Amino acid sequence: MQYRHIFLLLTLLFSLPSQAHVQWFVAPEDMKDVYFEFDFFYATVFAFITIFTVLAVWLTRLETKPNFIKILMGAEVNLSRRVYVMVFVFIQMIFFSIQVIKGGFIAPNIVLTPEFILFGLISQLLIVLTASISISLSGVMVVMTSLLMVLLTPWEIWVNYIFEFVAIGIFMLLTGSYVSTIDKQFINKFTTKNADELWLSAVTVLRIGIGAQLAILALTEKLIYPGLAVVFIEMFPFYNIFPQIGLNAGTDMHFVFFIGICELSLGLLLMSGVANRLTMIMLTFAFVTTAIIHGIHEVEGHLPIFAAAFVLLLTQRNEQAKLRTEPVNTNFVYS
Repeated sequence: MQYRHIFLLLTLLFSLPSQAHVQWFVAPEDMKDVYFEFDFFYATVFAFITIFTVLAVWLTRLETKPNFIKILMGAEVNLSRRVYVMVFVFIQMIFFSIQVIKGGFIAPNIVLTPEFILFGLISQLLIVLTASISISLSGVMVVMTSLLMVLLTPWEIWVNYIFEFVAIGIFMLLTGSYVSTIDKQFINKFTTKNADELWLSAVTVLRIGIGAQLAILALTEKLIYPGLAVVFIEMFPFYNIFPQIGLNAGTDMHFVFFIGICELSLGLLLMSGVANRLTMIMLTFAFVTTAIIHGIHEVEGHLPIFAAAFVLLLTQRNEQAKLRTEPVNTNFVYS
């Protein structure tokens, strides 16, 4: 296989969830009535992803690793938690401010009926305004806005966002004390947990929420209803690079299945806490690549994910790294 083909294969692997929100580009009424007719190619794809997933878990658990793997998967980045929270909240506020300015609600494919548009805008505006006083209170508003989405939109829409935004809201609720003294006093009244315990709980909720959302998107937009993703591939045919790496038998349906299984695997890995750093590297690369391809529209919509990736990528080391007795000496440590 030529180097070009190897590069294309790696690009394929690292662009797994590149169509994370297919419905931003394809309306449900445009979905094709297609389904998977399993053949040897599907079986091969499934086996390949299974092997790749097992390899990622094995590499994470491997006690003796090359030093660069230890650094990549287990290096600790010594940023203060205050910085993590401030960057995370800042990006979230940019996202909700854009939604208010544009008259949107949560996502491009959510269109509220006229009588409820004002409710959606006010709830998002309150998220932004309360953040200047209390990050924890702003987090509560994010959760309430998510519940409002559940009330005002069909389940097949809100199920694609609810876990992500509830997790974001809970993260802000539990970590606001790192920035605001008001939040610190508020949290101390309602819990006896110390700051380390709250941080661990917040990051765990964020990791599980983002992982669950990826897994659900894999099911709803690719594996259960492949017609959505097929239309997307027809709109952007360069995504299906099977023919470019010599797999001429790989159709658009095969590629949709491949993307769906990959995204489902990454979501489950993230939820389970296995191969944390490796999973987040792949996801971050994928979303950045997609943002470059589709431009500002994609960047705006994925700002909450970018904020979560910033926190999870730098804080979520792998289990084996946590258990090692000797710290890894790395230059990727910042004070």
